[in-house]
Amino acid sequence: MSDKQITFYTSAYSPYTQRVQIALEETKIKVRKYEIDLRPGYKPEWFTRQVNAAGTVPAFTYGGPIVPPDHPSPESAKLSESLVLVEFLADLQPDAGLIPRDPEIRARARLFIIQAHETLHHAFRGFFFRGERTDSVLPSLEAFQALLAPSGFAVGPWSIADIAVAPMMIRFMRLSGYEIGKYPMGEGKKLLKALAEPKFARFMQYYDMLWRRPSIQASWDEPTNVRMWRLHPNVNRTSSSAGH
Repeated sequence: MSDKQITFYTSAYSPYTQRVQIALEETKIKVRKYEIDLRPGYKPEWFTRQVNAAGTVPAFTYGGPIVPPDHPSPESAKLSESLVLVEFLADLQPDAGLIPRDPEIRARARLFIIQAHETLHHAFRGFFFRGERTDSVLPSLEAFQALLAPSGFAVGPWSIADIAVAPMMIRFMRLSGYEIGKYPMGEGKKLLKALAEPKFARFMQYYDMLWRRPSIQASWDEPTNVRMWRLHPNVNRTSSSAGH
């Protein structure tokens, strides 16, 4: 494990920063955390200028001198993109077993991440951001379920594949119960009822396995997520914006 400093720029309600937080819990790597307010007009200019030109979280500064997080050193490496950071942490702590050693399982894990983006992520955006109804997103969730290994985690053993999808899975199940999203009121409960049917038994088994994982519990702040997602302009029913 490297002894270089890592500063983690994060946002408590972002599913992408939760990926990194899960990996940190699994690897036990110590970082300094700094919360970035992503709301328009609140995001600090120095963050885009000195840490991540895209202006998104998660992001790391790695190495260089230890300085205040809001004054990042030009000597530190600037790293971003959640899945890149997850694999970076996995490389720093290979004994955590986040990247499968078996080449076939490792390839399947990376393929699963790509395919999950086309199914689970597609359904998430449709339901919460575009206001699609339950019947419209269930086919994508069924397609996602078909990607799962017959038992165990996404590809069998716990891996980066699970870290990639866990934040979306958790938000799908938890936020729907609060009826948070662009979809018509009542569709959240309808979705949960549909997923409880035998047809989605493997989906629910997988969700339960993720929910019980200590690293996921430690990285999930339900009160903060409920509060922030209710205020999110792109999922608020009173907002005309449907972008993300």
